[in-house]
Amino acid sequence: MMAARSAGPPRPARNRNLQWLRAFAAICVLLYHASVYLDRFVGDDRFVRVFDGRFGLLGVAIFFALSGYLMAEILPRTDPWRFLAHRIVRIYPIFFIVLGSLIVARGKLHEYDFWAMTLVPVGEGRIYYLGVEWTLLFETTFYVFLFLCSLIGLKRRVEAIALIWLAIIAFGTWWLPAQQIVLTPTIDLLPMMAVNSAFAGGLLIPWLARRGLFQPAVGALAMGVMMLSGAFSIGGDRWVASVAAVLLVGLAVSWDRGDRRPDERLASLADRYGDWSYALYLCHAPLIIALMILHPPIPSPLLWVVGVVGPLAIAIPYGLLDLKLYAILRRTIDAWPGAARVVLASSYAIAFMALAAVAATVGTGRNPRVPEAQPVLVPEVPPTETTVPTLMPAAPTR
Repeated sequence: MMAARSAGPPRPARNRNLQWLRAFAAICVLLYHASVYLDRFVGDDRFVRVFDGRFGLLGVAIFFALSGYLMAEILPRTDPWRFLAHRIVRIYPIFFIVLGSLIVARGKLHEYDFWAMTLVPVGEGRIYYLGVEWTLLFETTFYVFLFLCSLIGLKRRVEAIALIWLAIIAFGTWWLPAQQIVLTPTIDLLPMMAVNSAFAGGLLIPWLARRGLFQPAVGALAMGVMMLSGAFSIGGDRWVASVAAVLLVGLAVSWDRGDRRPDERLASLADRYGDWSYALYLCHAPLIIALMILHPPIPSPLLWVVGVVGPLAIAIPYGLLDLKLYAILRRTIDAWPGAARVVLASSYAIAFMALAAVAATVGTGRNPRVPEAQPVLVPEVPPTETTVPTLMPAAPTR
């Protein structure tokens, strides 16, 4: 009886379409980064002309829209303490493992950035070693925001929250167009960043799906929308990618394939990479950058292939570890007494908000290991989904 009471709410049935969409999103980002770093370090731009910034934009937007949809489903049926505790053990353990692996591989155990490791939005000037942490700053802030909404009794007002937030984001995109390029904003700017439109749109997907708005033709519409990317500023292009991502996630949620059965070998592989997508996302950029810096004496097309296949292979053990670790930690948290979950979630939320407030008001000080002219990729047309590649030396002249 006690075990039944301590268990969390039943998890929704696994949606294979969403698994495949996760894998697709991770591979979009992987293809873009392999291509853009090949161009930056080797001078071969043939791949980035195909896998351009739209792949990065769409991949990130799909991840955010998926997160928005899942949180819209989970939040109303989960108490706030369990909700945030689950999110903590989903984001941080494998992040620390991948980051720790990189620090050990570099042989510089003393080089770490505490502020960056918190995944709290503390502004620019920090070292993000994996090159993709900027998206996690938005993710963790989204979770804390929903936790607070749930805490004050708004967890069943997801649609209203999403619509109000979309209005704030639209205002921020118009009022602060130059700020939309910032990947690591402070907490006062973050809610108005255009990239959040995918989160907010994702929150609306269950409501839109119940009204039958996601039909098969929506897939073609999403691709048509993405063709508009590059016609606007970076803020506008973030909105374009978010609309396309919401359409794709809504279609994945709603589409019933009926009696059609996919090839099970390919389907199983797509399922697995959907499971491993977070691990792949975390580990791929440092691997690609290291490969391009080493630049083994092989033709650049083969170098690009290795830059894609290598992270896909390395992600497997990390992905397996991630799934196992999350399952164990989730069961552990669900078995805790309620007071323990309250302590964990409230301590994290308080620390998160305190660090974010300090960074926004006082600042964190510049990390001396960050060069003054930090080599961050500058958006092009179509705008690239940039990272913060602080491990990268200055690009070679060519």
